Amino acid sequence: MQPFQFTLSNNGTVAGVHSVLQSSASRDDHRPLVVGLHGGCYDHQYFDATPKYSAALVSEALGVPFVSIDRPSYGGSSSVLPIPEGSDFYQETGRWLHSYILPKLWSEFGVPNRCNCVVLLSHSLGVMGGIVAGALHAQDDAPLYPLAGLIVNGMGNTQSPFMAGASPSFVPVDDDHALFPPDKKDTIMFKPGTVDPDILAHCERLNAVAPLAELTQFPAMWLPVWKEKWAPQVTTSVMFCLVEDDPFFVVNEEEMEVCVRAFRNSPRVDGSLVRTAPHCMELSYWSQGWYARCFGFAMECSAGFGSSN
Repeated sequence: MQPFQFTLSNNGTVAGVHSVLQSSASRDDHRPLVVGLHGGCYDHQYFDATPKYSAALVSEALGVPFVSIDRPSYGGSSSVLPIPEGSDFYQETGRWLHSYILPKLWSEFGVPNRCNCVVLLSHSLGVMGGIVAGALHAQDDAPLYPLAGLIVNGMGNTQSPFMAGASPSFVPVDDDHALFPPDKKDTIMFKPGTVDPDILAHCERLNAVAPLAELTQFPAMWLPVWKEKWAPQVTTSVMFCLVEDDPFFVVNEEEMEVCVRAFRNSPRVDGSLVRTAPHCMELSYWSQGWYARCFGFAMECSAGFGSSN
């Protein structure tokens, strides 16, 4: 993918990579702009890890533009710290996405490539900002980008006993940021036999400094409130996925139903539980099958959006 960095309307910065083929402009009248929101302790490289494990393969095959950003407070994108009083990290991330980042991505990539909508592909700790952005979009009488879908992967509703009892040991970088030690990180993210050894060889490169507020606060500040405060406000279609071998959350059919029902004002909510898949499905042997499903869902959202507008 190709790198980019843009200045936002609030003088902040968003950085990342994109897969945009000029020839895609003539392929389809209904084409989404898919925006990837990486999880914690990763950056934009998560969706473009190696040539074999990249969203670019499906993006190019289908002619659907894809953008992977450094989320706010990561990499080359501006930080949302310090958090204003009365808010939290997840709310501020969603606000930045809705008010500044997604409008800029839409004007730079969506409009020139004749896309008709945006679909968010969010993983793990990237899910919170995506859901908040979706809720804020629904409340906005004049949004600066058309949002048609939200894909959620790697974020459940109930912490696993493993995580509730002993959270990962992060290495402090400064007062507000930390690193996940690569050797411990991969042991948690992937069970044996679920990932190409080539991906594990890139662990240090794929690792990223992360804001402590995001890493430590979600059990108390997100999990207890998201089903009532944020999910019901989302009015786009949603694809919600849990993976069976997720070390961070309780995963079963009942938990899936709880998550799906939370989006009670969405016109369509697809829920699935992927058996034996690891937490970082995009980096695993499931990668291209999962990407194919995500882009297919995004194209369906685009077709539905086009027919109703």
